[in-house]
Amino acid sequence: MKALKVHVNAFSQSPEPVRINKVLKKTHSRRQADQLIADGRLSVNNEPVHSAGQRVIPFQDVIRLDGCIVEGWEELNHLGSEESIKPQVFEYIKYWKPIGVTCTTDRRIDDNIIDSLYYDGCNPKSRIFPVGRLDKDTSGLILMTNDGRLPNASLRGKYKHTKTYMVKADRPVSHEDIQKLQNGVVITTLAQRDGNRSKPLTSPTLPCDVRMVQSQYAQSHNLESRVLEITLIEGRNRQIRRMMEALGYRVLGLHRKEFMGITLEGLDGEGSWNYLEKSEMDIVASVLQRAEREEEEEI
Repeated sequence: MKALKVHVNAFSQSPEPVRINKVLKKTHSRRQADQLIADGRLSVNNEPVHSAGQRVIPFQDVIRLDGCIVEGWEELNHLGSEESIKPQVFEYIKYWKPIGVTCTTDRRIDDNIIDSLYYDGCNPKSRIFPVGRLDKDTSGLILMTNDGRLPNASLRGKYKHTKTYMVKADRPVSHEDIQKLQNGVVITTLAQRDGNRSKPLTSPTLPCDVRMVQSQYAQSHNLESRVLEITLIEGRNRQIRRMMEALGYRVLGLHRKEFMGITLEGLDGEGSWNYLEKSEMDIVASVLQRAEREEEEEI
């Protein structure tokens, strides 16, 4: 296994970005490549490619065609080898996303997360992107990085990690409904995978941990509460809102407080950010190493 390159607050020069068309230059014509992009079959770091002019960084960005990683395109295009360039030094940032910010790197969209980070004083040394997404109306923890391995290692398939949310409903949630949430409820969501077009998915949610957040008085009198703490391992589109709607509740507030063991600790409030500390970097390293080890075992 190669030594894992995980760094924080240190930077090195990245390879020059190239147009996304060049990734497929040796295997597809330009017209074919443009059609793949138009059909939504290409993604970069798990985000769909919208333009043939988009640029990618060799040996850093993870490109997928129909969900499969495109490997070796750098060498096919005579861009050298991974060993011939300087080791990539990655940035890992945690951000307290405010309500109203959209988790997209497309800066043509108003209130996109990249512009919001810049506005809040973050000036990363490289192009970063969010690890997963939070709804526009959801606040809380989102990780930002330039490491294309992390989304796959933390969000996809068997590598998924827990996410904990505070949920405020429009009325007290009964104990019976909490049990239903824990066991799973049938919802319909739009499933988008690796840049492919969204498809409706109707199925029960996986079992999850649901805890009623009560005042001391309410707890002692076994009263119901409007505030829940929900920990998921799934990440379906608007999942918690749809779970609550399926039981007749409306979500008035949704806030993510934790993701894969990393919390908002050290951040002052909405719009605040910081580079991950050593203990948090240890979590990232463990997540990446586990995914790499399991992928090697499958070969």
